[in-house]
Amino acid sequence: MPLPHYVTSFDPDDPATLAALVGDAQVVAIGENNHHIREFGELRLRLVQQLVDELGFTVVAMESGHAEGLLVDAWVQGGPGDPDELAEAGFTFRFGDPPEVRALISWLRAHGGVTFAGLDVPGSGGDPRPALDRVTGGDPGLVDAAIAAVSAYAGANNGVASDRYAQLGTAERDAATAALARLILQLDADGADPGTRHLALGALRLDEQLRELTALIAGEATGRVRSSRDVYMADTVRFLQRRHPGARIVLLAHNGHLQRIPYPLIPGVTAASAGTYLARDLGADYRVLGVTAIGGSTTEARLDPAARHGIAVDARPLDPPAAGSVEEALGALDRPVLLDFRPARGAAGPTGIRHAHLHAEVDVLAAFDALVCLPEMHPSDLGG
Repeated sequence: MPLPHYVTSFDPDDPATLAALVGDAQVVAIGENNHHIREFGELRLRLVQQLVDELGFTVVAMESGHAEGLLVDAWVQGGPGDPDELAEAGFTFRFGDPPEVRALISWLRAHGGVTFAGLDVPGSGGDPRPALDRVTGGDPGLVDAAIAAVSAYAGANNGVASDRYAQLGTAERDAATAALARLILQLDADGADPGTRHLALGALRLDEQLRELTALIAGEATGRVRSSRDVYMADTVRFLQRRHPGARIVLLAHNGHLQRIPYPLIPGVTAASAGTYLARDLGADYRVLGVTAIGGSTTEARLDPAARHGIAVDARPLDPPAAGSVEEALGALDRPVLLDFRPARGAAGPTGIRHAHLHAEVDVLAAFDALVCLPEMHPSDLGG
């Protein structure tokens, strides 16, 4: 399907282009079709610099554990340590490993006046304890009970924890959920600091996400389901808006989490993305810039207990663009292009986009306000 005239050349260093796209939106999301990609990290660093310097954005929130992100923000605000040390404890899913991410947080620290936040549930989606360990001001007995209960399934990442969770009986699953819910009820009753409550909520959302994954893997999920990770990421944006009234916020996450409409999990099953909730709540105050590429190579994650966070990241070549995809519609590129979909919303357009090494079926014009497409993408150097 040929794309109409809303395809233009894109210069990521031109402030006027970004300003026209962002407008007065309070929350601007910059996506990527996969993680640990060098060109995507370089692009979002340049865009974040413009958003901060030219348009007054003061909060940068990334798809990574919210609890762990507090360590990163402490360093960004001038605390001790260095970016290499933060890669293990300050990020989840190895998202702090790429040099482009370390360059981003180093720039934020040098710039000053910007808050960094993680959006996601703790422990690479597999361990609530990094959040629970930070819960203060509550009943220590309830915190300890919650930590003991979730230890039955806690793992280095969501893949490990999903396997452990699936082996638990109903009573053990319910005991963990009840312990986390009781902790939040007590924090609410005692008027705990909202930041503390949001940490506890992240632990509970992770617990619920494992229930959802277990049902999905077992083939029990059909139609529209819920993704508690996406619910929590949207909740984190609302939390940041309350904590920083009037601040303009930039989000950095996968296209699937940020898109304005639900995304496919497996054939026949969809879930509302974080962007679905934010688009519903914020309307035009939420602006989504997807990012993809035509060719090159990408990354593929696999479980490896010897690797950081239990995740090995391998390189693999990209398949040719899928039929009906936005990449197929664009064809070969020799430079980045920008597609502004806002004038075309509601029209027929591409029906898919790259998603990691696969292809996601989605109404691209409805999912994104705009899209940057690069000629090629390649894995970042994760240092082994």
